[in-house]
Amino acid sequence: MPSPLHPAVDKRARWLLRILLFWGFAIVCRLFYLQIIRHDYYADFAYSQQTRLVEIPAHRGSILDRNGHILALSVPISTVIVNPAQLPDVDVAATILANILGLDELQLRSRLAARKNQNRGYFKVAEHVNQQQLKRLKSLSLDWIQFESSSARLYPNDHLAAHILGGVDFEKRGNGGIEQGMEDELGGRPGFASMVTDVRHRGFESNIEVEPIPGNDIALTIDYRVQYELEKLLAQSVESEKCWSGRGIVMDPHTGEILAMASFPTYNPNGKVTDLEARQNLAIQSAIEPGSVFKVFTIASALEEKTVNPSSGFNCHHGKFNLFGRIIHDSSKGGYGYLTVEDILAKSSNIGSIQVGMTIGDKLFHKYIQDFGFGARTGLPLPGESTGRVLRLSKWNKSSIGSVAMGHEIMATTVQLAQGASIIANGGKLVRPKLLHYIATPGASGFAIRKTSFSDPPSRPKQILSPETVVQMRKMMEHVVLAGTGTNARIRGYSVGGKTGSAQIYDPKSKQYLHRYHASFMGFTPVNDPRLVTVITLNGSSVYGGVAAAPVFSKVTEAALRVLNIPRDLPDTLVSSPQSAHQVIADAAFPLLNEENPVEEVENSSNNISTTLITPNFLGLTLRQVLEQASPKGFRIDPAGAGLVRQQSPAPGEPIAYGQRIKLRLGR
Repeated sequence: MPSPLHPAVDKRARWLLRILLFWGFAIVCRLFYLQIIRHDYYADFAYSQQTRLVEIPAHRGSILDRNGHILALSVPISTVIVNPAQLPDVDVAATILANILGLDELQLRSRLAARKNQNRGYFKVAEHVNQQQLKRLKSLSLDWIQFESSSARLYPNDHLAAHILGGVDFEKRGNGGIEQGMEDELGGRPGFASMVTDVRHRGFESNIEVEPIPGNDIALTIDYRVQYELEKLLAQSVESEKCWSGRGIVMDPHTGEILAMASFPTYNPNGKVTDLEARQNLAIQSAIEPGSVFKVFTIASALEEKTVNPSSGFNCHHGKFNLFGRIIHDSSKGGYGYLTVEDILAKSSNIGSIQVGMTIGDKLFHKYIQDFGFGARTGLPLPGESTGRVLRLSKWNKSSIGSVAMGHEIMATTVQLAQGASIIANGGKLVRPKLLHYIATPGASGFAIRKTSFSDPPSRPKQILSPETVVQMRKMMEHVVLAGTGTNARIRGYSVGGKTGSAQIYDPKSKQYLHRYHASFMGFTPVNDPRLVTVITLNGSSVYGGVAAAPVFSKVTEAALRVLNIPRDLPDTLVSSPQSAHQVIADAAFPLLNEENPVEEVENSSNNISTTLITPNFLGLTLRQVLEQASPKGFRIDPAGAGLVRQQSPAPGEPIAYGQRIKLRLGR
């Protein structure tokens, strides 16, 4: 039988046992604390170490023209990245990557070495890697090569509509143009995914937490074919006339839909843009003194207030007029004597326009300027739109009404001029310009279109001019093209109305006016039923608007008429002779003959037109009622006076030849 343990040894053993039991109990308590009491905390802590939340970019919506032609879209791209801190050998890495990706090996080696020395953990080697290159790199199975999938914004037409479209920044957010103005629609909403990673933070499992919501597709009102013609012809004219820049717009006056809008110089949104001036959308962002094109609005205001009529005469003082101490000259050598209002517009007399403006008075004229839309943004979804400048009435001096009447002391954008000209072209209503045709929202069953420019009935546009004033203004603006300063704006087969403008450019450095002009032409066609309004301005022109801008208007508008297949309202032969054309179309304000006309005989040849109609009875009607009846049937009206129709010629029931006017005398 073994001998008992020594008492001292037995005591130490018991203490050791107690310590082991206490240590075991402490471990059990600690494990209970960690695994039971603090389980959720440490589970979340471990999850945060092993997983990371990754943003899933939303697919950006495409931008289309009105016909569905793609102007901007997002395309998937693959990016090769490395972690320089984990590179086993910089020289080997540079050789492998450079050979497969077609990069400069020495430059890549230098960049990798620099970032490795800086202990950087991320380096983008190449973007837009093709599928063959991706396959070769992935087959190497190298831990230090990683891949990212993203998207790039592509503008397949390069420069086309660059100022309208804008671009995106490095975060894929809109940076200018529609891309910025409609960011909320195009950008969508990003999603999020939780990714489980290993010790090297390489993801091997992911779970989508929030699905991304793709952006909406946007169709613009522009027609890419008209846009192309406008940009091409504008660029050619700026360069041939040695101007500084140019701007233009083509618009439907009835709906306000912008069919084309361009600025020159331009840029390619696919590349890196270093010339910030080239990115400026001059048509909406740069306001200039409109010059003589503004005389249209001066005379229209006076006609509406009935302070003048087209045959009212004014003494133009042979080109020299004292306006409250300021001497005003006409551009024509020797000036003019007495001119009617119609000839004041046709010959673009400054002195005559000033006197017409003064018949309205400061307060009323200022109100009309604002009613025409000047001094306020049009509301287009484009960033940086200028309000132009209309001085408060309290800031006007004695001679301001004269300056504004001929287009000075006021600043306007091209789109504001198009909006104002559309009032005359559409029958007297202020219609806001539109650039959005529709917005298409993607869904499980396809795209649901939210129509913006043509679905819901628009709010009733404000009537600015009466039909009587519109008739008179169309006639006078046609006279500008037929026998005035705008003869270079004529278009074969179409009647044209418009106005030239030549605003001398002020140099703030030398504090004097230069011999350079904002040369403009603003017009519409056909005169009888305007379908297009076009405004062209060449900045820094050495010649007047009738010489520089009117031919551009003619070419651009003719191209748009052809592209849009708008029917002609004149035989070709009438355009070559202003006198013969004027006899047929000078007073046209409504559509020509249609199938509803009571035509008894029609003979059409290349040299003559013979049509016999029956004259309606307009006696006792107001001019508005006359126009409402005459417009659908294509009758041409020549009114005089105010009130009810008292006399008409030809008399009711008499035959009337094609092109002959029905003269009406109105009275109280």
